[in-house]
Amino acid sequence: MHREVEKIRRKCLNEPWPKYLKALTISGLHGWVDQEVRFDFPVCVIAGENGSGKSTVLKAAACAYASANDDKRAYFPADFFPGTAWDQVNHVTFSFALRQGDQELQTRYRKPSGRWRHTGPKPKRTVIFQDISRTLPLEATVGYAKIAKTRALEISSKMLNATTINYYSAIMGKRYDEARLALTAIDSERVVGVVATQGVEYSQFHQGAGEDTVLDLLALLQDVPDTSLVLIDEIEASLHPHAQRRLMHYLLWLARMKQLQIIVTTHSSFIIEEVPPEARVFLARAPSGAKVVYGVSSNYAVTRMDPLEPGHPDLYVFVEDERSKSLGQEILRRGGVDLSCIEFTIVGPESAVKLVARLAREGALPARGFGLLDGDAEPEEGCLSLPGTLPPERQLLTDIISSKPALKGLAGRLGTSAGQLAEKMQFTATEPEHHLWVSKLARRLACGEDYLWTTIAMIWLDEFGDTYASALEEIVEMVSLHA
Repeated sequence: MHREVEKIRRKCLNEPWPKYLKALTISGLHGWVDQEVRFDFPVCVIAGENGSGKSTVLKAAACAYASANDDKRAYFPADFFPGTAWDQVNHVTFSFALRQGDQELQTRYRKPSGRWRHTGPKPKRTVIFQDISRTLPLEATVGYAKIAKTRALEISSKMLNATTINYYSAIMGKRYDEARLALTAIDSERVVGVVATQGVEYSQFHQGAGEDTVLDLLALLQDVPDTSLVLIDEIEASLHPHAQRRLMHYLLWLARMKQLQIIVTTHSSFIIEEVPPEARVFLARAPSGAKVVYGVSSNYAVTRMDPLEPGHPDLYVFVEDERSKSLGQEILRRGGVDLSCIEFTIVGPESAVKLVARLAREGALPARGFGLLDGDAEPEEGCLSLPGTLPPERQLLTDIISSKPALKGLAGRLGTSAGQLAEKMQFTATEPEHHLWVSKLARRLACGEDYLWTTIAMIWLDEFGDTYASALEEIVEMVSLHA
């Protein structure tokens, strides 16, 4: 993740965002039944399969506020969710939890039938909604064909500032000397972006699709008022991975500088990886309506969005992180399980593992699966816990430090003495954050992290297999039953 993430976290603690959409609840529309979507970080990413409700969430969010500008009409549910000959939009409710300064507000839209009705306060805030239609190349956008085919005379222009041009250059990976939005005598409403690089000037009619859409977006956001709400649908459209990451870095920086709240939708793991776990929202389609999963890993999101075709694993095992995955694989390998038909999927924190396991149990996922929680987690139906009562790093290192045979066996595998190894392990264990133990110990031993952890797991199973026999057998039996 980018360094801006920590800067935003610190700023939120010292200076909370004065305008903030905390959550929205949707009921009665497209399969939603009172599901709440929380926004726990100023820049949130919503991922999910097509039709899971990502755009629905963005459109609902756009309706939470009155316009901060008397010249601009606010968004209303009727703008996004019209009734048609095929779509009866009735018995729908949108509920919003807002923070406005020191006040916590609740507001709601309802459409029992006929027309939309609003109850509760509707505070003012600038809302920028950038949907997928705004990411089309200029020549494919309605109204621009005439400008492209006519000798249009530029009558005025708006220059992008130096900071915006620098970010534009970084995102696209090429240096721009100048960028502006030009108006022509043909149409005084439709602007055309014009850039200059290496002495050559060209318009958006001759730009690549990604170059075109990023220029429009940055021009839109350059002068966005502080504390605005910015909503962007399918932000990765037409952008390669490098550009996707750099664009997210720009949005994080802009959110911090202007205390913006930004919510984007995506199908891209590169976008998901640039925000912290608390900023990740995954929408899963389910028979009972949309399911909302928080804090998912990018690996889980992409795996979940990739339709399972023949040849995919028979069983998915959902785990919290890479250490849990490696330990789980070694346990199954020792139990004689054929790992070729098992897929370990890193989901994220305990709550995410439990929710995904629940979805699998309810048949909401296109594959069988169960959760394998860390030892300190409280198990529930559809989940088992790794052996012990501590997170894997703490459990394995603590056990090995306490056992001379285990220390000796591990030291022999690592080419060091048991005394030196014990000293380095004990010093490592003084680090409060146990997720860092393996990486720090690997540096002190001058070996690779993955090799070290796998070796620790093997020695631990050799020496403590009998101690944790019941838990180990339960994991192997669960996999054998379902795979």
